[in-house]
Amino acid sequence: MNVIVFGAGHIGETLLSMPLRDGVNIVFVCDNDKDKWGTRIGHYTIECPDKIITYDFDYIILAMNPGWDEVRDQLQTMGVNPEKTVIPYYWNSMEHFYGPLDKFFIATKQAPIPFSGDPAAKGESSKAYNRRLREGFFEKYCQGAGLDIGYGSDPLLPTVAGWDYKHGDAQYLQGIKDESFDYVYSSHCLEHMVNVRIALQNWFRVVRKGGFLLLAVPDRDLYEKKKRLPSRWNADHKHMFLLGKAESPDTLDILEEINESLTGAEIIYAKRCDEGHTITDPLVHSDGEYQIEAVIQKCCE
Repeated sequence: MNVIVFGAGHIGETLLSMPLRDGVNIVFVCDNDKDKWGTRIGHYTIECPDKIITYDFDYIILAMNPGWDEVRDQLQTMGVNPEKTVIPYYWNSMEHFYGPLDKFFIATKQAPIPFSGDPAAKGESSKAYNRRLREGFFEKYCQGAGLDIGYGSDPLLPTVAGWDYKHGDAQYLQGIKDESFDYVYSSHCLEHMVNVRIALQNWFRVVRKGGFLLLAVPDRDLYEKKKRLPSRWNADHKHMFLLGKAESPDTLDILEEINESLTGAEIIYAKRCDEGHTITDPLVHSDGEYQIEAVIQKCCE
């Protein structure tokens, strides 16, 4: 099986350092950066992309992220069949997850860090993990490069990039380019934003076409169990949320906020999640899940 690696940056260098599976032959490496032509990466000389059409190959690995979508379009213009291009999902976590690169490279698998222990001691992402696993959430919506906004010590998956206090104002994601991620996830962060709609617009801005914005916000009646701020449990909460209903002055309808904020968006679903929730006493902190979960897809056109 003859393979071309397109991309001589960090991802390409990492992949080329890995052992190849039997029968896999790296034909050559290419890059769009003219300054790299003629230099070497590992055992390979970096070539001009025009050389691709002179070779008989089975696959091209697009060893870049972001930017693979632009290169795929470039190759299609050159006459390359898109089915021959391979997107490097999970390139930086091949020791944990199976992906398309396992067809070419050998990576010994290790078990992901288990989500176990007292549910009350977990973050919101961990508490929802088993339910999402059963529902196929990760397979459907968490493929490719992901960003977790407000992850704290409880990221959605070990593979995500993170944005938290130390990175700046999550309302703007300043410095992150448009359409940089296949999915963007935020759990129990939107209620801290001064302007919910500006935050949603910027979070959606960095999602690639066809990708997903994944939201989890506390359900007012499951979590706060009262109708007015301040929150008993978090003094920084600036808003409360319900599904399908707003109540001035503190409660927003998450569906209304999404619809009024975003263009080119399709709400795949929005639902109330209360698995393991048993505490209804308003003076006692809730257990289990107490959130609204929404999945929004960015339209391709």
